[in-house]
Amino acid sequence: MNIAIHHFRLIDTISKEGTLTKAASTLHLTQSALSHQLKELERELGIDVFNRNGKKLHLSEQGYRFLRSAEKILAEIKSLEEDINNYKHGKTGKLSISMQCYTAYHWLPGIIKYYKSRWPDINIQILSDATRRPLEYLMNGDLDIGIIRTQMVNTKIRYEPIFEDRLVAIISKDHPLAKKDVIEIADFQDQELILPLYDPSYQDTPMIEALIQAQQVKPKTLHRIHYTDATIEMVNAGLGISVMADWIVEPYLKNRNIVTKPMHHSVARRAWFAATCKQTPAIINFLECLKMYFSGADMNVAEVEKKQIIQAHATQIQKTLPEPVIPGMINNEVFVTNTVQNHKNYQY
Repeated sequence: MNIAIHHFRLIDTISKEGTLTKAASTLHLTQSALSHQLKELERELGIDVFNRNGKKLHLSEQGYRFLRSAEKILAEIKSLEEDINNYKHGKTGKLSISMQCYTAYHWLPGIIKYYKSRWPDINIQILSDATRRPLEYLMNGDLDIGIIRTQMVNTKIRYEPIFEDRLVAIISKDHPLAKKDVIEIADFQDQELILPLYDPSYQDTPMIEALIQAQQVKPKTLHRIHYTDATIEMVNAGLGISVMADWIVEPYLKNRNIVTKPMHHSVARRAWFAATCKQTPAIINFLECLKMYFSGADMNVAEVEKKQIIQAHATQIQKTLPEPVIPGMINNEVFVTNTVQNHKNYQY
């Protein structure tokens, strides 16, 4: 049978209105056009949907059966339209997020809480499995947003600057190095050094290790630990020194026997980006939340002020970005060592 959606709407409306005249007005049709559509449907079905009694129409037995299906189908179509509109406006859907660093996840709950307060029906997933290879997950369609430092030259990936940070040394207050104003790579000689794990197969050597190798510095022991909390506690107990981004370690400084010391200026400031392959409303909304959070803005300000803050923050970041990525490189972060070399590939 060749039955279209407008046939279901036709029978539903005629049944509710009771006459062709009222139904035609509701459907914004002429009465002759409505009569033609009804006859067309009855011809297609091979039955009378309505029994005529003057101007009044009464559903036939099979007409009632048709109406029951029409009500279910129209209700489902309405629900579908609502779902699609909600998705298009970023009100429903799912969002998968990952960081290119295990030690950077502690700030996500605050942003997610704010985001969920505005878009409660978005299902947010944090993919910690994608931490080591966020761009691969992004390209495979398994990740929506990757907060990354390492860039890959690929026209499918869009990078938006989010914030900058700088590495600092984390040292027990009782450690001899705590007396220094600035920590250099050479200071790691014969020290118990605690650094995050990394995946050598990703060809992205951590920055500190690259510098240690370049300057032929030999720590006493190099410990590799996944998580910030464990690293902080080891440093607090005087079991070693570590290096982290300033914004990551800041929440851990209170009530602990640790201090942070700036690394030598040869360690460059680093830009972080939000990497995406698509721009759905849910993704765009989350990117705005990220920019607000790292601009230090009040997450409860009015919409107009939010946009002004975001724009000002984006402009400031753009002014301080490193040079564009050179084709063939996987990272555009640059720092200078005593051997006057440019190391392009690193994490921390």
